[in-house]
Amino acid sequence: MGKICLSLLVVSLLVDKWLTSGVFVSHQSATSVLMRRKRHNSGHLEEMVRDNLERECIEERCSWEEAREVFENNEKTMEFWNGYTDGDQCESSPCQNGARCEDGLSSYVCWCATGFGGKNCEIQIARQCDVENGGCMQFCIEDKVRGATCACAPGYRRTTDKRSCEPLIQYPCGQLGKTIRDKLSGRSLIDAETVNQHEMSLNNTHVNMSAENAETTSENNTLSLTNATASPVPPVVINSTLQPTPDGGIPTWKFYPTLPTIKADTSIDERIVGGNEATRGEIPWQVAIINKATSLVFCGGTLLSEIWVITAAHCIVQSKGPFFIRLGEHDVRQDEKSESEHEVDKIILHPHYDPKKSLYNHDIAILHLSTPVTFSDYIIPVCLGPKGFTEFLLRNAATALVSGWGRMRYNGRESTTLQKVEVPYVDRTECKGSSSDHVSRFMFCAGYSTVQKDACQGDSGGPHVSQYKNTWFLTGIVSWGEECAKEGKYGIYTRVSKYFHWISNVTGLTSSTN
Repeated sequence: MGKICLSLLVVSLLVDKWLTSGVFVSHQSATSVLMRRKRHNSGHLEEMVRDNLERECIEERCSWEEAREVFENNEKTMEFWNGYTDGDQCESSPCQNGARCEDGLSSYVCWCATGFGGKNCEIQIARQCDVENGGCMQFCIEDKVRGATCACAPGYRRTTDKRSCEPLIQYPCGQLGKTIRDKLSGRSLIDAETVNQHEMSLNNTHVNMSAENAETTSENNTLSLTNATASPVPPVVINSTLQPTPDGGIPTWKFYPTLPTIKADTSIDERIVGGNEATRGEIPWQVAIINKATSLVFCGGTLLSEIWVITAAHCIVQSKGPFFIRLGEHDVRQDEKSESEHEVDKIILHPHYDPKKSLYNHDIAILHLSTPVTFSDYIIPVCLGPKGFTEFLLRNAATALVSGWGRMRYNGRESTTLQKVEVPYVDRTECKGSSSDHVSRFMFCAGYSTVQKDACQGDSGGPHVSQYKNTWFLTGIVSWGEECAKEGKYGIYTRVSKYFHWISNVTGLTSSTN
């Protein structure tokens, strides 16, 4: 019996040990299952091994000091730390036009390529006004902060693309009336090629235009026909007021020019030879300046707005008596029902114009009309561009358009219908070399050396206009020349670009970025 009990005890102990070993493991074994394996340096001491970014900051969360130990450079550490702590702000590629993005703490910096600016390098500064006119339809103004900014002439506004211009009024400057456009559909005023825009340099600085400034600027060369005194005009003074008529109407006055009137047989003449008759309404800014006594056109002019006309100063100082201006004129022998006549109540010569020194230097004058002009398909002003823009057009347009009722050949008869002629700009060196008289920097040459196309006697003061993107801009004023269309000679014109600020000050005509 004792043996049986002993055997049962042994079996019981063996079964208990077997059951226990099949279900449970030791504490040490159990702990090793849940414990993460610590990194090691292949058996070497960690402090003896070079720091590793993955080991320090990716496998574990690292501190600034640990990251600094990896990069051993504050700048590189900061670059890493910014993205490590708040994400990479450059991940969405916010920088444009090839710019390099630098991540910052909750921010980023775009390092722009040359010619670009703005927070995201979105402003194309390189495309300032010297490249394709800044992409502008009309004027381009350089801004150090915003880059190339487009502007529009009076009567226009910028469209949503901030580059194009759209009319705000029925008869915006430089555009033909609808009736005339339909009539001329399929052909243009001049067969000019596209203007070369690649060498353009525009420096269009805005000037504060005010009436007070205008009066001050031209005070010494203003002929006022409104607040006139009762004193007669001194024989040699051209900047005095003029005597009004006793009945208070249009004043009776005459000029006493300091230089003799140009004769038809002199070599230097009032300045269309070789041109064609214009279509009625084709040049709606053309002004006829007409002698009241003879009813003859003796000079031309250009309409700038409802109340301003621009012409040559020598036309004024050599006028042989009272005159008025007529708009919408085509055939001087007929009443075509499109004409509009206006009196002039103020004549403003350029302050530097002095006929005692030169009859043609600074040959520019502005006329103020006593009554506003009513625009129509036959009466529309030309556009006036900023200095750089106007100079660009002058130099780069294939040809410009000149018009007037002047003589059709040297010493020949005047034209009874408005004539037009296309003339190219002439290089200044060639221009000066062709003239026996001085050609100042305020003048330019246009025309042909061997082709008989030119302005002539009676065209003085008339427009020299150039077209840009279907809009016409004033680029010159017919001034003088040696005979007309003479071989080796060119027509000389007043360089309007030189007088933009003065004209703007007097008239208040400025561009708009609205």
